[in-house]
Amino acid sequence: MARTSKRKRRLESQELFEKKTEKAYVAGVYARLSVDHQDGDEVSIETQIEMGKTFIETHKDILLYDCYSDLGATGTNFWRSDFERLMQDVREEKINCVIVKDFSRFGRNYIEVGNFVEKMFPFMGVRFISITDQYDSAKQGDCNEALSMHLKNIANELYARDVAEKVKASKQTKRKQGEYLGSVPPYGFRIEKMDGRRTLVRESLTSEIVREIFVRYDSGENVVSIVKWLYEQKIHCPGDYKAYKTVYQQEGQKLRQWRREAIRYLLSNVVYIGNLAQSGKHIREPIIAEHVHEPLVPEEVFCRVGERLEGNRKIQKSRSLRNNTMEEVFRDILYCGECGHKFSRTVTERESSNNKKRTFVSYGCPNRKRIDEDKCKNESITVLQLQKVILHLLKKEFLLSDIQMKKLTDFNREVGEIQKGQIEKTQKELQKSVENIDRKISFCYMEYRSGSTSQTQFLEIKKKLEEKKEQNQRLLRELSLKYASVDRLVDKQNQALCTVLKCQGGAVLNAELVENLIGKIYVYPRKRIEVLWKWKDIWTE
Repeated sequence: MARTSKRKRRLESQELFEKKTEKAYVAGVYARLSVDHQDGDEVSIETQIEMGKTFIETHKDILLYDCYSDLGATGTNFWRSDFERLMQDVREEKINCVIVKDFSRFGRNYIEVGNFVEKMFPFMGVRFISITDQYDSAKQGDCNEALSMHLKNIANELYARDVAEKVKASKQTKRKQGEYLGSVPPYGFRIEKMDGRRTLVRESLTSEIVREIFVRYDSGENVVSIVKWLYEQKIHCPGDYKAYKTVYQQEGQKLRQWRREAIRYLLSNVVYIGNLAQSGKHIREPIIAEHVHEPLVPEEVFCRVGERLEGNRKIQKSRSLRNNTMEEVFRDILYCGECGHKFSRTVTERESSNNKKRTFVSYGCPNRKRIDEDKCKNESITVLQLQKVILHLLKKEFLLSDIQMKKLTDFNREVGEIQKGQIEKTQKELQKSVENIDRKISFCYMEYRSGSTSQTQFLEIKKKLEEKKEQNQRLLRELSLKYASVDRLVDKQNQALCTVLKCQGGAVLNAELVENLIGKIYVYPRKRIEVLWKWKDIWTE
């Protein structure tokens, strides 16, 4: 009996040891469906995930952790949101097994897929399973299985390139033939299929509105006058026309004014003389097809309108250049206290009594120029009034003791240290990226020498990687200069701050000082101002 008992215990111990040493896998099921839905068998996301779950149910050594899917994502690259989430879980060791329906669902880039399956996943201890390809990295296969995997990946990549080229060529041909490829027709038209082509056809009501806009502008009216006329006629702007499906305002509908930019775009669009100018991905210049649909306005009217628009654009451009030469002290921090809209800056020139031109800068809410119910009643404020109020508030808050002065200058230095820390972090990331690019170039070169990739492919990839490397190195040089100037800038700002708080002659605020001290400024009617200071958190410590 004693010997039987010993043998029983020995068998139980052996079984327990086998259970402990048997590897258990925690899996993530990945599915992808291309944007053009022309990937292979067009198997839906749900079907792919169900295949993965069924596979797991028949394998007791695999547990399901999560499912990942990218809908409308190309397989030629790996910039996909849920694929990134999958890889993040792999890096955090939440999963150690990746399951896909087939190799093409994982990706159609032969080099990258091979890099993941043969190098990255084995290094990270991750099992890779392709169900329909009957590939399992945990099972020791022969060289024929590896060759089969490579051939399938190459076929997948070639198929993706072939489909992409055919779709691109098809769209190019359609653009040249004058077929409209947009999803929403321009205002004044609707889309109809004629002889198998999507063609723009005149829409009765909106086309008459377009003609009236051209006639009014050609007769001398300005854009603002046309906006007022459209609002008085209760004509919906293009966005609301699309939403409401009605040209004129109906009961219960909100009427918003047309944007001036929308009027200018309409007046300069060649679609209204029967031409189409269509662009797309990888197209540098728009493809123009002439006289492909019924025009809404005569060409001579369109040319006159275009000349007038160009003249106004040159005047506006010269004003913008003059505005850009002046420092904008309160950029991106001025807001309307009534509607919350960001204030815009206006620069004007006036002649004084001695015939000298003087420049005046003011800020105001853009919504005060509106004529609809979103009109803001807030007033504008000059930059001199702002400077005066902000300086007064600074003196009132901090001209109490030397300790407060020191605390504020110390805060300024802390901001500088934070900026330096952020620059250092960005520099490390860029330097790491440069090193990774060097490794990728070396890897691609080895692939080329081994015959896995052609010389053309290698040179193309090498060129792209070197361009990215040069871009990163240029950013590194710029960051080095910026890092070196932080301390100098902080000292300059503290000197300006001391000048302001001690009320020395000619004390003014500069853009850097305002950016460091002020979070937001709200301007209310009657020039009432509310300032949100950046240092309030440390002030209350």
